Amino acid sequence: MFPGFHVHAVDTIGAGNAFNGTFADAISAGNLLEEAVQFGQAAAALSVTKPGAAKAIPSAGEINTFLSSQL
Repeated sequence: MFPGFHVHAVDTIGAGNAFNGTFADAISAGNLLEEAVQFGQAAAALSVTKPGAAKAIPSAGEINTFLSSQL
């Protein structure tokens, strides 16, 4: 669908959880599949730039700011 985002990975723990949670949230909010996938990909990309799992999951605002800077 979409190419991944290039980031400097620090810790990959929790990246899948970040994707799954934010993807599910975007779908349940009524976003199109493509938008939800891209939102989840951005969340996962941002999450690996910080150490830890739950603490590294970005907020919706952080994800939207990141997406704005990438597109």
